[in-house]
Amino acid sequence: MELTNFSFYYGNTVDEEAVGAIAYRNSDKRQQGLLVYDFEVNIVVVYDGTPDEPPIQHSIVGGERCQVVSIGLDDLHRELLSGTYKVLIKCFLEGDIIKDDQDRLSNLRRDFLRFAEPFREQKLFIGFAHFLQKYIDAKMLLKEERVLDAYHTLLEGLHYWGQLELIERGIHPESAVWEQITGLNTPVRKLYEELTVSTETLGQRVELALLAYEFSMISKLESSSALLLRILRSRRNPWTIQELILHPELAPVGKELPIVMRKLVYQSLVKEVPIWRGVRSYGSEAIRYYTD
Repeated sequence: MELTNFSFYYGNTVDEEAVGAIAYRNSDKRQQGLLVYDFEVNIVVVYDGTPDEPPIQHSIVGGERCQVVSIGLDDLHRELLSGTYKVLIKCFLEGDIIKDDQDRLSNLRRDFLRFAEPFREQKLFIGFAHFLQKYIDAKMLLKEERVLDAYHTLLEGLHYWGQLELIERGIHPESAVWEQITGLNTPVRKLYEELTVSTETLGQRVELALLAYEFSMISKLESSSALLLRILRSRRNPWTIQELILHPELAPVGKELPIVMRKLVYQSLVKEVPIWRGVRSYGSEAIRYYTD
C-alpha cells in the first residue's frame, strides 16, 4: 500500500489530540521474527500528554499487519535520550511523518539528528549517570566479595563509558558501540581488553578496572554535568532537588539527577545549604544546592 493511501486509511483513527504520527514500512522480509520487522507497518503516534490509548496495539489496516505505539511527547524525548527502546527509535528516525500539524515531530527529529543542544548535554548527562552507577555498584559488589558480579557490572559500565567517548566527539552512540569506537584514540577499548584477556586474576582485574573507572569518573564529572551546572548558575537563589527535576531541560534526566548531584557535592563542585526558617525541634527543611 502506498504511504498516501495508508495515511488515508489511518488518518480516520488518529486522535485529534495527537501531536502527530510516523509510519515505518518494513521492506526487509528476511528479518521477520524481530519485533519491528514482524509487521508490514509500524506506527508511532505521539501525544502532548499521557495518551489515553493503550501503549501497544496490533491490528489490520488496509489488509496489512500494523503495530501502533502510542507515547507522550515527553516520554518520546526521554526514550530518544536513553536509547533503550530500539523499535521506537528506529521507527521515529527512519519512518515517514504522516501527521505533524505544527511540525513538532519534524523539528524534534531534526534536532536529535543534528545532536543540537540540549540533546547532546542531556545525553552526556544520562550516559555519565549510568556510568557512575555501574562504578558504585561494582565497588559495593567487590566489597561484598561478589567478584564475578562486580566483573559483569564493570563490563556493562564500559558500554556507557564508550558512549561517553562518542558523545564527547559529537557522535551519536548506536547499538554497536564497540564498532564505533574502533579506530578512535580512547582508553575504553584498552580497558575492555585488559578486563577480558588479561593474565591477572579476576579479582585483580576488577580492582585495576575500578581505579581506571574512578580516574575517568572524576575527570569527566564536571564536563558531563555541564547541563546541571549551567542551570544552577542561572539564578542567585539555591535550588531544591525538586525544583531541578521539574526544570524543562532537566526533566528528561530527572531519574539520573540525584546520583550525579551527590557526586558533585562530594567533589565540592556543588555546595549544599539547608535554609531553616527559625529554630524548631521537629519537621524538616529541603536541602538546597548552588555552585559558584
